[in-house]
Amino acid sequence: MIVTLRNKVRPAGIAAVLAVSALAGAPATRAADPQSDAREVVSAMAEAVLATLRAGADKATREARFREMFRRNFDNAGIAAWAAGRAFTAASPAARQEYLETFEDYVVKAYAALLSKYKGERLRVDTVANDGQYIIVISNLVHPDPREAREIEMRWRLSRAAGRLVVSDVVIDKISMALTEKRAFTEWLQDKGGTLEGLTAKLKEKIAAVDKD
Repeated sequence: MIVTLRNKVRPAGIAAVLAVSALAGAPATRAADPQSDAREVVSAMAEAVLATLRAGADKATREARFREMFRRNFDNAGIAAWAAGRAFTAASPAARQEYLETFEDYVVKAYAALLSKYKGERLRVDTVANDGQYIIVISNLVHPDPREAREIEMRWRLSRAAGRLVVSDVVIDKISMALTEKRAFTEWLQDKGGTLEGLTAKLKEKIAAVDKD
């Protein structure tokens, strides 16, 4: 998810931050029009994140703010277990606990690092549509320079859970964040012998690489 997207066009990194921050801090919504609520969730969270970026927070502050959002609103255990697959279910309780803690550090540090790439982009919400049990919000990340014609499309998939709308996936420039994460972790597991302990070691390597930047 994170490292793969960092190698894409630079604004895609900001798009990834917006996506995961919306997951982390989507406000509770009224039982009104679901499409309007979905638009509000995406617009409000994008503006909140971009406002933080415009304030020029340092690395420590970016990480602290992102960790707070992640812990408050993310299902860290569920996301991490899904990404690791069978390796998670086969591991010991101690190995699972270390992996979950490392996974949180990995997400927080990698996305906080992406925040430093912000160059004044803004998010324009275009259309909202129903897709079965999901609501799809289509938006575009717009470069601050009007001479830069390329925009990055972001398709947000939201559903209602426990009385609120939550984002389950974001497709950034035709790349699904959820699937990208799963594929990356599958490759890392293969490189590390297929064990959760090996995946945890790989995540620690990624964290160390981010801290060096």
